Amino acid sequence: MPVPDKIYLSTPSDTSTSALGVTGEIREHIHATYGKQYYRMVKNATGSNIAANVAVVFTSGSDVNCAVSGAAQPVAYMAGITQNIIPDGHYAWVCCGGSCKATSGSALAVNSLLSTIGSAGALEDTAISTVALSTAIVGVNTAVVGSATTFTVRLCNMM
Repeated sequence: MPVPDKIYLSTPSDTSTSALGVTGEIREHIHATYGKQYYRMVKNATGSNIAANVAVVFTSGSDVNCAVSGAAQPVAYMAGITQNIIPDGHYAWVCCGGSCKATSGSALAVNSLLSTIGSAGALEDTAISTVALSTAIVGVNTAVVGSATTFTVRLCNMM
């Protein structure tokens, strides 16, 4: 039996009031700067727009609705990192694997283990207890980040 072709995501910036794919589906995208990325479909049901480059989590009881991550969210709740603004009531794609652009609330040393321990939606390198470490890390920054800004993160543990 032949293996079905993969469905590649050509425009991860798409948003729509209709579902863009199947709930739980992860699609691959080849980005000119970041290389191979993995995206999953989410829906913004928060009542306001969600900014670009922030961590989002699945809302309680949902496999598709998302909201901006609060502080210290376990990776199991994470949907991914937005790469575009998601208007309220719209479906969109969020990066859940590979490298992408994220937001930091402060300076970061290179190769810091990052989590949502700090401000809402931002990734930080704030120390976490050893017990919580493996359940909180969402990625690693690949270069020094001098101040609160957007930066490149290599994601892990989100699929």
